[in-house]
Amino acid sequence: MEKDFIELDFRTIWRLVKKNLVLLIVLTILSAAAAFFISRFLISPQYEASVTLAVNARDEATTVIASDQLTAARQLVNTYAVILTNDTLLDSIIYELGLDDTVNSLKRRISAEPVNQTQVMRMTMRDHNPNTARAVLETIMYQAEELLTTTVKAGSVEIVSPPRINYDPVSPRIGLNTAIGAGLGLFLGLSLVFIRKALRNTFISDEDVTTQLGLSVIGVIPSLNKQEKKY
Repeated sequence: MEKDFIELDFRTIWRLVKKNLVLLIVLTILSAAAAFFISRFLISPQYEASVTLAVNARDEATTVIASDQLTAARQLVNTYAVILTNDTLLDSIIYELGLDDTVNSLKRRISAEPVNQTQVMRMTMRDHNPNTARAVLETIMYQAEELLTTTVKAGSVEIVSPPRINYDPVSPRIGLNTAIGAGLGLFLGLSLVFIRKALRNTFISDEDVTTQLGLSVIGVIPSLNKQEKKY
């Protein structure tokens, strides 16, 4: 009796892979090439500028910093991050720098987060133009002290490292995208091979009869070519 499902052991899978090896290689190469082409020529590179700030819980300078001050400073990092990326400030930056941008799109490209859960905050800005990314951070830093003092009314920030540009694009990651494309191509090829195997309802070899029906083959009718048929 014919089985309702197909059992694929390692030998069957290996045989399918060997039989369709050319198809798998072609699909893998084409997918990798497509991912490389899209990443290299169709996606605009993004550059990143960054600045490092030290967050203080109090305005006054002191040589001794208590643990509660450090804890308060760490908590202020998130608050400062929100204040330094507020809509009003970003809108003024767009106007001042003459950016062809919106507040929401600009905000999505700015991030601010603590460094290793310390009182140090790192702000980054991504843009197609690296100089624009640095200019945005410089404008934020220029207004940071007054803005934080007015809003929070306590604490301060000090620039540890001024805005710097990474001239190596941070995205797209061409190598990673190419590898992912190759993996997707291989997966697509394997899927096609196994789907075709699952949908096939004919027996091509005596091994198919044994595997699918669980019966022993007692004879095989040989095929004759045209030359043999003449005799």
